[in-house]
Amino acid sequence: MIKLLLSPLLIYFISIPVFSQESSVWKGYPNLGIMHYKVILDDVPEEQNNYQNPQFELSKLTTTENKVLNSIKIRYNVKTDVMECRIGSQHSTIKSPEKLKEVNINGKCFEYKKYLVKRDTTSGYLQKLYGCGQKIYAKYYIPSTKSKLDLKKTKSYYLIQNKGELPKKLNSPSALLSRLYKNLIKQANEFEKNNQLNLKNPADFEKLLTYLNHLSKDIVASR
Repeated sequence: MIKLLLSPLLIYFISIPVFSQESSVWKGYPNLGIMHYKVILDDVPEEQNNYQNPQFELSKLTTTENKVLNSIKIRYNVKTDVMECRIGSQHSTIKSPEKLKEVNINGKCFEYKKYLVKRDTTSGYLQKLYGCGQKIYAKYYIPSTKSKLDLKKTKSYYLIQNKGELPKKLNSPSALLSRLYKNLIKQANEFEKNNQLNLKNPADFEKLLTYLNHLSKDIVASR
């Protein structure tokens, strides 16, 4: 009889810190007007390709007022261009992305920005790959297919932003390299080949940009 009474009591007392922790984290969110409570299905196999990161990953939000919000897990839904969030057992989406300076998902930095594709202005999440002087971004998207049965894979393209201007879509990675590192094309090609990089992959392109940035700094320092 005593054991039967102890079990519910243990569950009750163990649950209190967890609930309190979730409540304390969530307490600041409504005042910022960023989050919107929503029921999100955790694992829907046929929708895994809609995500840049299918699993909720440890993340950090920084607001335009430089408030930092931790203890949150996020996954990026490329199809809907929405950040889906989880704190403990509760789910939400970011409903006011314009109030955020950046969303950092496991080391990947996303910014919600206006940008140009040809002559059209639109808004959405861009992943920042390079931020020294001119900024380089990657935009993820899912191309439309003729049949619903066709497998839809996430693709991406790159944008460049000059100071005081909107990010603009680039035709290709090579066009960007010729623009920023025209004197280091040989070294870029060698690094790409030696490391078996695929420049259509933002992670690989970021590695190349980081290498070229360090290389150009070393050249300047040696003069």
